[in-house]
Amino acid sequence: MVIDLTTLAADRVPVVADIPAAALDVPAEDFSVSGPARFEGEVERKSGGTYHLRGQLKAHLALPCARCTEPSDFAVDVPVDLRFVPATAEKAGPRPSASSVDDDDDDGREMAEDDPSLVQYDEPRIDLAQVAREQCYLAVPMKPLCRPDCQGLCPHCGTNRNTGTCTCENRWEDPRLAGLKSLLKDADGPGPRE
Repeated sequence: MVIDLTTLAADRVPVVADIPAAALDVPAEDFSVSGPARFEGEVERKSGGTYHLRGQLKAHLALPCARCTEPSDFAVDVPVDLRFVPATAEKAGPRPSASSVDDDDDDGREMAEDDPSLVQYDEPRIDLAQVAREQCYLAVPMKPLCRPDCQGLCPHCGTNRNTGTCTCENRWEDPRLAGLKSLLKDADGPGPRE
């Protein structure tokens, strides 16, 4: 769904949208979206061509577990708080500051250059599918797990330790310490050395 900012009926317009999973265009190796993502919020027109998109995004993702690679369900329920400024303002000069833009948000934040909630636009529209895709990527944990006590895969035979067992020996010896191990075998001989 695309919001055309030039056709807003009022300064503050409610937005409710179900965004189809296919519209998010996420590569299958990253994750898959189960069903449509839902956005509920509002877009507010500010001065100077600035718009404020606020709301809540909900989606259900299927992520591969970082330990056993089995798919796991992950619910995304994140607040969205983005400010859209025209890219022409950047080309014409410095970005609008809090003093030059009517930025009377509830939180009183200023617009800084490195603010991740600041989005530049070339055309006066907001693509909610792009916003939902970005928010889903930001919500995904670094190492998603199917469950907190996931045992993972056996490093030798690849058996999923959550569903079965294997007979592989899990003892690991550091090859750099092999020389010290031979000294210990020699020390176990006739008696303690002095």
